[in-house]
Amino acid sequence: MIRHAFRMLAIICCVCGQPAYSSYESQAVTPPLSFSQFCIQYPDDCQRQDDRRIRDFRSSIQRWRELAQINSTVNFGIAPSDPPASRRDLEWQIFPERGNCGDYAVTKRHLLLRSGWPSSALLLAEVVIRATGEHHLVLLVREGKAVLVLDNLSPVVTPLVDTLDRYVIVRAESGTDPQHWTREIAAF
Repeated sequence: MIRHAFRMLAIICCVCGQPAYSSYESQAVTPPLSFSQFCIQYPDDCQRQDDRRIRDFRSSIQRWRELAQINSTVNFGIAPSDPPASRRDLEWQIFPERGNCGDYAVTKRHLLLRSGWPSSALLLAEVVIRATGEHHLVLLVREGKAVLVLDNLSPVVTPLVDTLDRYVIVRAESGTDPQHWTREIAAF
Protein backbone atom coordinates (compact mmCIF):
# COMPACT_ATOMS: atom_id res chain seq x y z
CA MET A 1 0.00 0.00 0.00
CA ILE A 2 2.76 2.45 0.90
CA ARG A 3 4.71 1.47 -2.21
CA HIS A 4 1.60 2.18 -4.32
CA ALA A 5 1.17 5.58 -2.63
CA PHE A 6 4.81 6.48 -3.36
CA ARG A 7 4.38 5.49 -7.01
CA MET A 8 1.26 7.64 -7.31
CA LEU A 9 3.08 10.54 -5.64
CA ALA A 10 6.02 10.14 -8.02
CA ILE A 11 3.69 10.12 -11.05
CA ILE A 12 1.88 13.21 -9.80
CA CYS A 13 5.20 15.01 -9.24
CA CYS A 14 6.39 14.12 -12.73
CA VAL A 15 3.16 15.18 -14.40
CA CYS A 16 2.63 18.35 -12.39
CA GLY A 17 6.29 19.34 -12.48
CA GLN A 18 6.44 19.42 -16.28
CA PRO A 19 5.25 22.26 -18.47
CA ALA A 20 1.92 21.80 -20.23
CA TYR A 21 3.77 21.33 -23.48
CA SER A 22 7.12 20.05 -24.63
CA SER A 23 9.53 22.49 -26.20
CA TYR A 24 10.30 19.89 -28.85
CA GLU A 25 6.82 19.04 -29.99
CA SER A 26 4.87 21.16 -32.40
CA GLN A 27 1.56 22.09 -30.89
CA ALA A 28 -0.73 24.33 -32.90
CA VAL A 29 -2.85 26.69 -30.85
CA THR A 30 -5.60 29.16 -31.58
CA PRO A 31 -4.27 32.66 -32.27
CA PRO A 32 -5.45 35.46 -30.00
CA LEU A 33 -8.82 36.92 -30.96
CA SER A 34 -7.06 40.27 -31.31
CA PHE A 35 -4.84 38.79 -34.01
CA SER A 36 -7.83 37.50 -35.98
CA GLN A 37 -9.47 40.91 -35.85
CA PHE A 38 -6.17 42.59 -36.77
CA CYS A 39 -5.92 40.38 -39.87
CA ILE A 40 -9.38 41.50 -41.02
CA GLN A 41 -8.32 45.13 -40.73
CA TYR A 42 -4.74 44.69 -42.05
CA PRO A 43 -4.79 41.59 -44.31
CA ASP A 44 -1.43 42.34 -45.96
CA ASP A 45 0.34 42.18 -42.60
CA CYS A 46 -1.02 38.67 -42.04
CA GLN A 47 0.20 37.17 -45.31
CA ARG A 48 3.47 35.37 -45.83
CA GLN A 49 6.09 37.77 -47.16
CA ASP A 50 9.47 36.78 -48.52
CA ASP A 51 12.78 38.42 -47.69
CA ARG A 52 13.18 41.53 -49.84
CA ARG A 53 16.29 42.88 -48.13
CA ILE A 54 19.37 43.30 -50.29
CA ARG A 55 21.81 41.02 -48.53
CA ASP A 56 24.94 42.22 -50.30
CA PHE A 57 24.52 45.81 -49.15
CA ARG A 58 23.16 45.37 -45.65
CA SER A 59 25.60 44.20 -43.03
CA SER A 60 24.46 42.68 -39.77
CA ILE A 61 25.38 45.96 -38.07
CA GLN A 62 22.98 47.81 -40.38
CA ARG A 63 20.23 45.29 -39.59
CA TRP A 64 20.84 45.69 -35.84
CA ARG A 65 20.65 49.47 -36.24
CA GLU A 66 17.40 49.13 -38.17
CA LEU A 67 15.89 46.97 -35.42
CA ALA A 68 17.04 49.38 -32.72
CA GLN A 69 15.75 52.40 -34.63
CA ILE A 70 12.33 50.89 -35.28
CA ASN A 71 12.05 49.67 -31.68
CA SER A 72 12.91 53.14 -30.39
CA THR A 73 10.74 55.02 -32.91
CA VAL A 74 7.66 52.96 -32.06
CA ASN A 75 8.29 52.94 -28.30
CA PHE A 76 8.47 56.75 -28.27
CA GLY A 77 5.93 57.34 -31.05
CA ILE A 78 2.96 55.70 -29.34
CA ALA A 79 1.84 57.01 -25.98
CA PRO A 80 1.23 54.14 -23.55
CA SER A 81 -2.39 53.68 -22.61
CA ASP A 82 -4.72 51.04 -21.39
CA PRO A 83 -7.42 50.56 -24.01
CA PRO A 84 -10.81 52.07 -23.27
CA ALA A 85 -13.34 49.64 -21.83
CA SER A 86 -15.23 49.47 -25.13
CA ARG A 87 -12.12 48.69 -27.14
CA ARG A 88 -10.59 46.39 -24.52
CA ASP A 89 -7.57 44.51 -25.81
CA LEU A 90 -9.35 43.24 -28.90
CA GLU A 91 -8.14 45.74 -31.47
CA TRP A 92 -4.51 46.04 -32.41
CA GLN A 93 -3.78 49.07 -34.55
CA ILE A 94 -0.77 50.18 -36.54
CA PHE A 95 0.64 53.44 -35.18
CA PRO A 96 -2.26 54.68 -33.05
CA GLU A 97 -1.73 57.87 -31.09
CA ARG A 98 -2.16 55.94 -27.82
CA GLY A 99 -1.85 52.19 -27.49
CA ASN A 100 -1.08 49.05 -25.57
CA CYS A 101 1.51 46.30 -26.04
CA GLY A 102 -0.36 44.82 -29.02
CA ASP A 103 -0.29 48.13 -30.86
CA TYR A 104 3.46 48.49 -30.27
CA ALA A 105 4.23 44.94 -31.46
CA VAL A 106 2.14 45.04 -34.66
CA THR A 107 3.48 48.49 -35.54
CA LYS A 108 7.08 47.28 -35.23
CA ARG A 109 6.27 44.19 -37.29
CA HIS A 110 4.52 46.34 -39.92
CA LEU A 111 7.52 48.67 -40.28
CA LEU A 112 9.96 45.77 -40.54
CA LEU A 113 7.80 44.04 -43.17
CA ARG A 114 7.77 47.30 -45.15
CA SER A 115 11.57 47.43 -44.83
CA GLY A 116 11.80 44.06 -46.58
CA TRP A 117 12.12 41.68 -43.64
CA PRO A 118 10.46 38.30 -44.24
CA SER A 119 7.37 37.40 -42.24
CA SER A 120 9.12 34.18 -41.17
CA ALA A 121 11.59 36.29 -39.15
CA LEU A 122 8.96 38.48 -37.46
CA LEU A 123 6.86 36.57 -34.96
CA LEU A 124 4.28 38.10 -32.66
CA ALA A 125 4.43 36.32 -29.31
CA GLU A 126 2.12 36.34 -26.33
CA VAL A 127 4.03 36.10 -23.07
CA VAL A 128 3.16 36.19 -19.40
CA ILE A 129 5.13 38.59 -17.23
CA ARG A 130 6.39 36.41 -14.40
CA ALA A 131 6.31 39.18 -11.78
CA THR A 132 2.67 40.15 -12.35
CA GLY A 133 1.04 37.29 -14.26
CA GLU A 134 -0.09 39.81 -16.87
CA HIS A 135 -0.37 38.73 -20.52
CA HIS A 136 1.78 40.84 -22.83
CA LEU A 137 2.56 40.94 -26.56
CA VAL A 138 6.11 41.28 -27.92
CA LEU A 139 7.76 40.89 -31.31
CA LEU A 140 10.34 38.13 -31.73
CA VAL A 141 12.83 38.72 -34.53
CA ARG A 142 14.97 35.92 -35.91
CA GLU A 143 18.22 37.28 -37.26
CA GLY A 144 20.63 34.53 -38.24
CA LYS A 145 20.84 32.21 -35.25
CA ALA A 146 19.77 34.91 -32.80
CA VAL A 147 16.22 35.50 -31.59
CA LEU A 148 15.66 39.05 -30.41
CA VAL A 149 12.80 40.62 -28.48
CA LEU A 150 11.37 44.01 -29.39
CA ASP A 151 9.25 45.09 -26.45
CA ASN A 152 7.55 48.34 -25.51
CA LEU A 153 8.65 47.75 -21.90
CA SER A 154 12.33 47.89 -22.88
CA PRO A 155 14.17 50.67 -24.71
CA VAL A 156 16.70 48.20 -26.16
CA VAL A 157 16.45 45.15 -28.40
CA THR A 158 17.18 42.16 -26.16
CA PRO A 159 18.20 38.56 -26.94
CA LEU A 160 15.36 36.15 -26.13
CA VAL A 161 17.51 34.17 -23.70
CA ASP A 162 17.97 37.31 -21.61
CA THR A 163 14.20 37.76 -21.22
CA LEU A 164 13.21 34.25 -20.16
CA ASP A 165 13.68 35.12 -16.48
CA ARG A 166 10.99 37.82 -16.93
CA TYR A 167 8.64 36.15 -19.42
CA VAL A 168 6.98 32.82 -20.09
CA ILE A 169 6.10 32.35 -23.76
CA VAL A 170 2.47 31.26 -24.10
CA ARG A 171 2.13 31.18 -27.89
CA ALA A 172 3.66 32.74 -30.98
CA GLU A 173 3.23 32.94 -34.71
CA SER A 174 4.67 30.05 -36.63
CA GLY A 175 7.72 30.90 -38.70
CA THR A 176 6.23 29.06 -41.67
CA ASP A 177 2.82 30.76 -41.83
CA PRO A 178 1.81 34.00 -40.07
CA GLN A 179 -1.76 32.70 -39.77
CA HIS A 180 -0.70 29.74 -37.61
CA TRP A 181 0.28 30.06 -33.98
CA THR A 182 2.15 27.48 -31.95
CA ARG A 183 3.65 26.72 -28.57
CA GLU A 184 6.66 25.21 -30.30
CA ILE A 185 9.58 26.86 -28.57
CA ALA A 186 12.12 24.89 -30.65
CA ALA A 187 11.05 26.84 -33.75
CA PHE A 188 12.63 29.95 -32.26
